Amino acid sequence: MKKLATYFVILILLGIIILIVFPPLDQPIAIDVRPSKLVLFNNTIDTLQYAVFERNALRSIDWEPCDHPRLCSDSRIRPGLMREIPYELIHRWHPGAEVIVYWWLLEPDTTAQNGYRLDGPYEVTVATPRKALPGT
Repeated sequence: MKKLATYFVILILLGIIILIVFPPLDQPIAIDVRPSKLVLFNNTIDTLQYAVFERNALRSIDWEPCDHPRLCSDSRIRPGLMREIPYELIHRWHPGAEVIVYWWLLEPDTTAQNGYRLDGPYEVTVATPRKALPGT
């Protein structure tokens, strides 16, 4: 009986270690803030479209998500892959700025204007480092 309890404790500890080392991917898009760039990870089985803006720049931009894959070709992340966005490519970015990452999914829909329906856009706001290292 004591041996069984020992194995049970070992299994529980092993499970906890696995969850710490490999956390579940519960968000469709994961954002890693690095010293010189944002890294977006697509945790889905679908291609995701994205756009990134400095928070205050949105006041002067009339932005809408693209609604056809040909229009979004430069701003997509294929399933299970990542995209790096250097801070210097984000309009009006400065060290310590908050940026908003929008993401959405294009689903084929013959009744939609361009043949695709948007699932989203969804948004996540992240703060960039105050001591960012652009260009590295």
